[in-house]
Parts: sequence; C-alpha cells; structure tokens
Amino acid sequence: MHDEGLMFNRIHDALDAPPPAGAYERLRTVLIKKPVRPRWSPALPTRWSRMGFRFVAGLALVALGVAIASAIVAIHSASINTVPATHRMSVGAYQKMIVSDALNPPAVWTDPCDEDVHTGCEADAARSIPLVQKWLDDLTHASTPARFAVLDAELRQHLTQNIAALNSLIVDSRAHDDAAMTKDYIVAVYAAEWTGTVVPGIVNSQQVDAANYVALVRSETSILDACGAACGFTSPSADCMQGHGITCLYYHDTVAESFAGYQSDITKRAAPDSLATKDARLQGDLSRADSVLLTMRLAVAASDQVGFNAGIQQLRGILAQLDQDAAAITGG
Repeated sequence: MHDEGLMFNRIHDALDAPPPAGAYERLRTVLIKKPVRPRWSPALPTRWSRMGFRFVAGLALVALGVAIASAIVAIHSASINTVPATHRMSVGAYQKMIVSDALNPPAVWTDPCDEDVHTGCEADAARSIPLVQKWLDDLTHASTPARFAVLDAELRQHLTQNIAALNSLIVDSRAHDDAAMTKDYIVAVYAAEWTGTVVPGIVNSQQVDAANYVALVRSETSILDACGAACGFTSPSADCMQGHGITCLYYHDTVAESFAGYQSDITKRAAPDSLATKDARLQGDLSRADSVLLTMRLAVAASDQVGFNAGIQQLRGILAQLDQDAAAITGG
C-alpha cells in the first residue's frame, strides 16, 4: 500500500539506517491495526519527533498555527456568554490568556537544531526559556476555570519538563556533548508536540449537549482501544530500543498523540453539567496516562528499555480504566 511505504520510508529516513530484515512486514502488521485519527495541526505535518527545533523554541506558535481563526470566534463567543465563577477566571478569559501567550514569541527561530544537527541549539534554547517560563507563570497565577483544570495541570508539567530540558541543552552545548544534546532535544520537543494537539481543544472549547458528548466519548474510546500494536501495546515494542524496524520514540509519539488527541477532543466539545462528574473521572484517568508518558519520554531519551516497558504496562491498565469510565458515560 502507498501509505505503508510512505511510513516505512519516513521511519528509516529518521533512523538514517537501512531497513532490517522483516521490518516492512512488522510495520505493515502495525499499520493495519492502527486507528486513523484526523488531527488539526498543519504545523506538525510529520511524526512528532522530526519537527524542527524552532517549534520547541516557539511553543506558543503551535496554537497560532493550528486554528487561530476559529479560536477567535470561539473566544469571542465565550467572552460574551460565560459568567465567571466566584473565584475563577471565565472560560473566555482563560482562552484569551492561552492565545495571548501563543502570540508573544520572538519573531523567528531559524537556528538549526534537531536530533542530528546541534549548531543552533544553544541560541534557540536561550531564547525559548523566558517565553516558556512566562507561559508557565501565567498558568500558575491564573484562577483556572473548572473545565480546564485537568489540562492546565498537565500543561504546567509539560512546560516544566521542557524548561529543564532546554536548560540541559544549553549546558550540554557548552560542554560540546552531542550525545547528551540529542537526548535533551528528544525531551524538549515533546512539549511542542503535545501542546500542538491540546491547545486547539482549549481555545475552541464549547459545551455540548449530552447526546453529542456521549457520541464523542464512544468514538474516542473506540479509536484509543484500536491503537493496539501501533501504540506499542503488544510484544514488538518490548525491545524497541534495539531498533528492530520501529523505534521506541515512534511508539511513544503514536501512543502520546492518541491519548492527547482524546483529551483535546473532549475539551473542545466539553461535557454538559449533567455529565460533569463522570467527565472528571475520565479526564483524571487521561491525566494519569499523561504523567506516565512524561516519564516514558525520559526513558526513551535515556535508552531505558525497562522504564519504557514499565510505562507501557501502566498505560495498559489505564486504558482498561478508561474503558470503564467511557462505559459509565455511554451506558455500554
């Protein structure tokens, strides 16, 4: 199939290595089982880990690149129709804050820095840290609306991990440690990838009725359950650090996008008040998965197969719990 061949070539372009024997067949088995989830972001046209470092440096640009026109419409509507809670920022005000941070990066990030090229990493990281810190500070000082409480906490964790990785990138650049810089990059880029998926869900969030929300949860759960081999939930991922055709980084990218996509979509089409308690339980388990994935990203960067496998095992348990959460919502 054309799509299989395209993905096969993409993986081995990333590895800069000839395909091992049998790799294509293993990849084909994975892709047959992989669900198709349409994603919003034109800013991330390739798999997550191959994006340029300028997206890490400009985390806030991700939101601009995905849906700025629709975000403006959604925020305008929310600003008019949302009444603030007693001590909480209104939904519209919170969305405006997210977009404001997304629209205040330095003008451009053009220095070369990715998994293989490190000449511009130090300069890019130095420009990035104040920007990401401002975003984190704004979130810390905000009185987050209940609708975004779970994602807000996750966003802070991603930005915190990103800042730590950027600081390490500067240190390792000055030490001329290319191997360490590659690991730093793998960690640092994750926040840009993740925000590129979830930020549109925040800025375009509108509450829907019960029927729409139930249908969405049913669809999202079905997609996540079908992720299977493509997400590393079967034995081939147990030795992915050895590079047997599909890398652990690819598995992480795939499963992370699947969980983040679920959470973004149920944020964009937010639960009605009548299902708020059940939605909170669902989002709580998605947040547990996100915490595991943050730890797994460190394992990927450190080539820690044991840590990666432990994360996959945890995610399997969370997936089973998510199925129960969804059943409570959908009645099935």
